[in-house]
This record gives sequence, structure tokens and C-alpha cells, in this order.
Amino acid sequence: MLTFCLKLSLVMLALLAGYPGAAQGGMDAHGHETAKTGPHGGKQLQDGQLSVEVTMFEKNSPPHWRVYVTHSDEAVKPQQVQLNMTLKRFNGKQENIDFIPMEDFLQSRQMIGEPHSFDVQISLIYQGQPYRWQYADYEGRLTLSDEMMKAVGIKTAIAKSHLIDRQLAVVGKIMANRDAMAPIYPRYAGIVQSVHKNLGDEVKKGEVLAVVESNESLQRYTITAPINGTIVRKAVTMGEMVKIDNPIYEIADLDSVWADLTLYRKEAPQVKKGMKVIVSSDGGMPRMMSTISYISPLGIEDSQTVLARAVLANPDRKWLPGMYVNAQITISTHQAAVAVPLKALQRWHHQSVVFVKRGNQFEATPVKLGHKNNQWVEILDGLEPGDEYVVKNSFFLKADLDKSGLGHEH
Repeated sequence: MLTFCLKLSLVMLALLAGYPGAAQGGMDAHGHETAKTGPHGGKQLQDGQLSVEVTMFEKNSPPHWRVYVTHSDEAVKPQQVQLNMTLKRFNGKQENIDFIPMEDFLQSRQMIGEPHSFDVQISLIYQGQPYRWQYADYEGRLTLSDEMMKAVGIKTAIAKSHLIDRQLAVVGKIMANRDAMAPIYPRYAGIVQSVHKNLGDEVKKGEVLAVVESNESLQRYTITAPINGTIVRKAVTMGEMVKIDNPIYEIADLDSVWADLTLYRKEAPQVKKGMKVIVSSDGGMPRMMSTISYISPLGIEDSQTVLARAVLANPDRKWLPGMYVNAQITISTHQAAVAVPLKALQRWHHQSVVFVKRGNQFEATPVKLGHKNNQWVEILDGLEPGDEYVVKNSFFLKADLDKSGLGHEH
């Protein structure tokens, strides 16, 4: 454990120190060479006397490009310019962006979706003269060497569909299966002459439990076990007077037990007979899947709760009556086109992201979340089937982004 912690500390120090292969220094917030900033805070590109300033406008509106054009330091009317932009995303897809003239700038017709990380190509025509620029505008993108990925334990998976169960967490208690219990009554009233079995003993059908001498006939008769099972109640001692209306033993077949689960009033309508349930002890083991076999039509007095029951196979006697248990009841299922384990998610710049991998590059990709349970979450947007993403130790990548300042700036 100490060796692992030391290795982990060294890896983190390497990341924070700019280990070769991690996010590189000498770059601006998008990972390209620092460029001149225009009067509107955007990237300023120059070709002779013509200059364009490219900004991403997001204030109180969906994000759009705004482009300001000047010639010989004089503003050019946007109606005099034809402008087109091509964005190449991390996944290789291209987006063609058209522009319309506004007051003193050109604005993209299309909203620019996250992440705002792409290779940009600009084509512009002014007074019949064509101009072209291209540059990298990256955010949340970094590069790790194979050695570094191995050192920090980066593991990836391929995005694909997954069945997500919506589960209700409840608590309960193991009870003896009353349908597999047998109370044992004396056939005749009399005096107990001998007692052969005690509380907790395992018995077979036909085994002698006790011998009673009848008061009427003064003859002795045996009381035998009617089923295989465990003695869970004993109410007899030698020499005692027994009556025919009082059981002296109770035997339970513990090969199956009940998991009696507590449903709160607002939860009860969601649970139906036949639903899948996973029952586990406080320590997580044993763990078993079953189905809801019974729901009480009446509430439990003074608790505002309802009883739901599942039958558990118990051949190894792992479930003992009286044990408290936890349970997850599957109340619905959803087939997600794309889903990832919860551990693949990171929070970065106030949004959920997944790190997508291509070659030795990684990009923090904002994702829209859908259905989820305690292990998986549906991805509605931001990740496509077949994408390779980081499923383990993505927090190292987030730490490197935070350290490098590869943030949300344009």
C-alpha cells in the first residue's frame, strides 16, 4: 500500500511539473501559439492591410461566432464581406459555418456547440480578393505519452448501448419462510417422558423429538418431525404436562427464507409483484437476486410503511432470520443508446465531461446526461457509439487541465 501511495504521489508531481507528454507549456488557453488579441477580446488575424477579429459571443445567448473586419485600420461594413468558416472537431467531423451581416460585425447563422475546441479554417472575400486563415483553437485537449498513460493507470472503453435499471433502495429483515414451517402439537395430553431435540437442532422428517405418556391410556407415544428443517421454537421440558392445543416445537425449513422489505408510503405505488430485487447484507455479502412475490394490502401500523417480500434460496444458510438487509428494487429499465460508468464522469468548468481519446490525445467533452443508477449513466449528447473514452483514472487528466489552464476562453 505504501509503495502504491508513493508511486501515486510521484505521478501527481510529474503531472504538476509538466511531465513530457502532458499538456504542453508555451501555449495559450487553447493549446496553440499565443496570437494577438483584438479590441473585442478575440483572436486577431492579419493578411496585408486586411484584419479580422474572431470572437465567441456567449453572453445571455447561445454561443455564436462574431467576426469584425477592418482594412487599413478602418472598419469594413459587414455587408461588403463574404465569409465562411469550417470547423474540424476532435472526432474528425467538419462543420460549415455561414455568416450574416449585423451592425458592425458578421455573426454565424449556426449556434456553436460544445466543446469549443476545433481546427478553424476561414475563407473571406472582400472587394473580389480572397483571403484564407487557419489555426487551432483548442480547449480541454491534452497529450499524454504511452509511458505516462501507463504510469497513471489510464484505462479506456468503447462507448456503446447499455441497459440502465432505475432502482429503489430499501431496507428490510430476513424472516423464516412461514410457508415452510410446521408447528408440532401433542396428539394426546400427558406427561413428557423424554426430550430428544433442542432449539437450533437440524432434524430430518420422522426423527423423534420427544416421548409423551398419555393421561388417558397411560401409554407412551413418540412425537416426530413432520418435515426436514431447523427447530426454531421449543416449549417443552421433561416431566412437563403438555396439552393438545399448545405447540411444543416449531420447525422451519431454512432452505428458503423471506426478505421482508419496508416501503415508505410514497414509494409503495412504484413497486409491483414480479419486479427484480437484489438483496444484500450490510457488509455487501451475501448478495442475491430475487423477485417481489408479495406486497401487503395493508399498511404497517404506526409506521406509514408497507411490506414487500422476496423469497431467497438459502441452501448454504447464509441468510439467517433476524439479519438486517439492504435491497435494490428495479422499478424500470431503459435501453440507453450510449451509457458510461459513473466513474468516467468528471466535473470541469461547471459541467459534466467525459475524456474522449484519439491516439495519444484526450479531450474533455461536455456531455448531456439522461437516465442513471448507482453505476451507469446515459449520455444523450456529446458521445457517440464507437467513441473511445477514459473509464478509469480520468481525474488525472482533469488535474492536468486545471494545472495547465486549458480552459474555456475564446
